[in-house]
Amino acid sequence: MQKRKLFGLCGITALILAGGVIALGALAKHEPSFYLQSQVAPSKERTGLALTFASHFGQMMQDRGRKVIWGCNATEAEMNSFFAEMLMQQGEAEGLRNLGISAPSVFLEQDHLRLAFRYGSGWFSTIISYELKVWLVPKEPNVIAVEVLRARAGALPISNHSILRQLSEFGRKQNYRVTLYRHEGNSVAIIDLQGDQQQPKNVLTALTITPNLLSIRGRTLEHGLAPLDPTKEAKIIAPAKE
Repeated sequence: MQKRKLFGLCGITALILAGGVIALGALAKHEPSFYLQSQVAPSKERTGLALTFASHFGQMMQDRGRKVIWGCNATEAEMNSFFAEMLMQQGEAEGLRNLGISAPSVFLEQDHLRLAFRYGSGWFSTIISYELKVWLVPKEPNVIAVEVLRARAGALPISNHSILRQLSEFGRKQNYRVTLYRHEGNSVAIIDLQGDQQQPKNVLTALTITPNLLSIRGRTLEHGLAPLDPTKEAKIIAPAKE
């Protein structure tokens, strides 16, 4: 009789544990609605959107140092199309693939964004998502603050240590200074894009996130402008012959 009770208790315990594992698995496999919503299906339109983003961003980078005012606008669809069409095919993405990261996407909201990607492959994969608030630090040239509001694997809350470590590593490779601290219980990364430069040539003046649109604006300081090319100066028009 006691053996039957013991077997029954073990069976119930096993069922409870199995149910817990299944529930946790279901939560981890959950795909956030914003991640599904932000996906752009393969098409000629997606390719065109990716090229538009690459063109606008590339033009902004060329304008830095050549024009006093520069910047670009990027829609959510343009960025996600670029991620799908070009980013993961570039050599720089090899590091992401080695970490098991694929299919990144962003979802833009008022004053903050959601960044998500697939981690792992096959049945063991899950969607890692971060809700981030990003802003320019007032009175600090070229300093960006990134606050982690929420971090999840599927529907399960997770530590935000990973993304902060990635930000720090990225900053170190780019010679940026990254400082971590906590604000109202949330982790914040302060990224100084100026690095060791004593006198910056370019200054970010606006970084605006609104639903479906990211806007970047900057200014080239006078000492950072490239000298005029004599071959491109205005031509002197000779007087017409009488």
